[in-house]
Amino acid sequence: MKKYYVLLFLFCCVNNLWAQFKLSGKITHYSGQKELKINIPSVYVYNEANSVIIPIAKDGSFAVTLPIKTQKFGNLIFQQTFYLLLLNQNKNLVVELNEIDKQFKPTGGNALAENNLLQTVNIDEYPFFLQNYDTYINMSIDALNQKVVKPYFATRDKKIALINSSGIGLKDKKIIAAETKYAAYNNLYELTEQGSQNMVTINKLLFDVFSKVSSKPDVLPAGPQYYLFANNYMGCIEHTVGGQIKTGNIKPDQSIAYYGVTAKEAVALSDKYGSPYMRWTSACKLLPSAVAEQLGYQYFTTAAGIKNAILANVLANEFVKKFPRSAYNDEIRKKANALKPN
Repeated sequence: MKKYYVLLFLFCCVNNLWAQFKLSGKITHYSGQKELKINIPSVYVYNEANSVIIPIAKDGSFAVTLPIKTQKFGNLIFQQTFYLLLLNQNKNLVVELNEIDKQFKPTGGNALAENNLLQTVNIDEYPFFLQNYDTYINMSIDALNQKVVKPYFATRDKKIALINSSGIGLKDKKIIAAETKYAAYNNLYELTEQGSQNMVTINKLLFDVFSKVSSKPDVLPAGPQYYLFANNYMGCIEHTVGGQIKTGNIKPDQSIAYYGVTAKEAVALSDKYGSPYMRWTSACKLLPSAVAEQLGYQYFTTAAGIKNAILANVLANEFVKKFPRSAYNDEIRKKANALKPN
């Protein structure tokens, strides 16, 4: 029996030792002034607290070992430019950066193939309709579908076909394809962030588009683009329901299945706690439990980060009640207790 426990201990130690990702490389033309860091989102929002500063030698070389328990996306950040990386356990990647022209290139390591593919499909590529926003924003739904949605999704589908035909591992294919898919929806959702007199049309378009796709993730654990998509999915519902309440299409005493309350109660909750609370409420009803847990944690940490004590405390109470065994609970309780009500 003692021998069994010794072997089990050694197995756990070896597993922990190998639960890491090694990143190394060199910055050419390095001035010795710029900072290099990598940021791995907890869910989907960028948080500086998740950044790890990577020491750089005088000749521009660098190396860092990151604890990675599951497949993760991270952003290597240099000169305020973000370079998306896929990090897997037991793998390593060598990259080159150029301080003058900001060129970035993966060059070696057993994580090279998937990261080269990631650079090719360019998940973070800024879409044409946001680059030329004024050209598209006031179009009709039919025109937006023809001029924006169809061509943009056709480009997305070509990228996904390229991913699926690549020679990388199946697990990497699935997560890169999923993130490419969800990024397209998230970019389309950005139309709501620009502000326009055509928002009724934009919101209707987005609700039509988002309602045709499953809110369940293609893979779990999911990547940050999926969780942002899930948040935006709840946003489409919020905008649509809010518009119907304002126009009287939903009566004050009418129950709203998305939230489990009447329209009057939904308006009161929104006024008191804001949009994140409504999205959290609908997420708990519409999304898989594992997804709602991640979004709830994100909404709480965002509220706590901006010192919104009222929202943070109600989210903390409801989160712990819904997920009593969550690994986030100790952190949530600690941060909630540190906040004073506004």
